[in-house]
Amino acid sequence: MTAASETTAGRNGEHLPRLLVLGANGPTGREMVQQALDRGHDVRALTRRPDSFPLRHEQLKILAGDATDRVVIDDAVAQTDAVICTIGAKFTRHAVDVYSTSAHLLITAMAKHDRQRLIVVTSSGVAPSEHRHGPVQKGSYLLMRHTFARTVYDDMARMESYVTASDLDWTIVRPPGLTNTPGQGYVTQETEIDGAFCARPDLAAMLLDQLTHDRYVRKIAAVTTPGLSVSARQMFTEEVLKR
Repeated sequence: MTAASETTAGRNGEHLPRLLVLGANGPTGREMVQQALDRGHDVRALTRRPDSFPLRHEQLKILAGDATDRVVIDDAVAQTDAVICTIGAKFTRHAVDVYSTSAHLLITAMAKHDRQRLIVVTSSGVAPSEHRHGPVQKGSYLLMRHTFARTVYDDMARMESYVTASDLDWTIVRPPGLTNTPGQGYVTQETEIDGAFCARPDLAAMLLDQLTHDRYVRKIAAVTTPGLSVSARQMFTEEVLKR
């Protein structure tokens, strides 16, 4: 942390970095902002729709703007010490560039303002996995990766390439299918892990834990909620439709 950085005291008296959250108004972002506030972080939440952001707190500042706008990102990074990017896009066959563009802008702004800690969320779907067992899992992955989710996963891969090439203290987090199910506790492993689902409260907790843990600095971390079972309909609504 730079000499110019400011910190707040956490619930246990530890010093916490000022936190910028991108994708703050998505289902994962809202959960993480709430957990960050509960832990005592000073939070900046970036959203294109500030009027619809449901949280209010004395240590929360809602920033209006687009994560692909250079001026918006530069100003937001200047106000904070660490960045967690939870940007999400609906699956589409149209071109997607929000992941890679925001990553490029973040890396540039963080270098300019001497900020080091960057955590970004992509997906277990970015790369093939040895943990996909049987024809159903493998077939579902191939269908998503190469058809209606291809452009999203391709842009996540570009984001990962930008981040890993940077000089920042980065962590890339790859969850599997996400659900709004209450958290049950998460497990992690480098690069990939056996597990089909992750509860968003567990993902949010894992992301925030990385601000005080160095196990995955400059590494890719896979995360899952063990034993979580979700119906196909629920998964489609919460993950594919991002509701």
